[in-house]
Amino acid sequence: MPFVTACDPTPEATVEIVLALEKAGSDVVELGIAYSDPIADGPVIQDSYARVIGSGRRVKDALAAVAAIRLRSEIPIAAMVSYSIAWKIGPSRFAKDASDAGVDALIIPDLPPEEAGEMLAAAGKAGLGVVFLVTPVTEQTRLKTIVEASRPFIYYVSIVGTTGARAALPPELADGVRAVKKTTTKPVVVGFGVSGPEQAAAVAGFADGVIVGSAFVKVISEHRGEPARDVARAAAAFARPIVAAVKP
Repeated sequence: MPFVTACDPTPEATVEIVLALEKAGSDVVELGIAYSDPIADGPVIQDSYARVIGSGRRVKDALAAVAAIRLRSEIPIAAMVSYSIAWKIGPSRFAKDASDAGVDALIIPDLPPEEAGEMLAAAGKAGLGVVFLVTPVTEQTRLKTIVEASRPFIYYVSIVGTTGARAALPPELADGVRAVKKTTTKPVVVGFGVSGPEQAAAVAGFADGVIVGSAFVKVISEHRGEPARDVARAAAAFARPIVAAVKP
């Protein structure tokens, strides 16, 4: 599951990138909606959000890109979004707009499930899943609440900290994921810190899915001055060895 910042460098490029990633073998795409204060993200994704906001692109542009993707693809799309955005627009309206555009699920990292009643109701009415995050320090008493509320999968944060490529992943990661899997039949997907084929293959050995984020955003950033299809080709070229490692 590659992470792509919506509208970076342009909405048109986002469409081509997602289509190219699907062709390269990606099963799901996580699409980040730019926000001015992304508390869970490191500098690479923060910079991409700043570029999008600085260019004048807003939520409607991200959803328009999703709608354009839907004209050519049915790849599942999970939108990473701050609850501040959904709250400002209104949970019901935001959920409906996202669903109408073609989003399948929302990942809301700053919304605790204990306070998510209104958002969960709005998402359910719109036919959207809402994905919650489990971390290595999540207490067992909260784990049940998160697992029950989250659908269609559980997002397991591999590290304590923000997003960003890491040279190595924590040695206790496998045990943490297995502990969550004992509590649910829902897929457990690992994100944060996974940056290349070797790490992705290792995570795929014990998790149901692997998210690669900052590494993709960095590749896209390095090619952002090029035509949209060339940016997409670069993203796909980066994806292929990861796909091959995860799905040999």
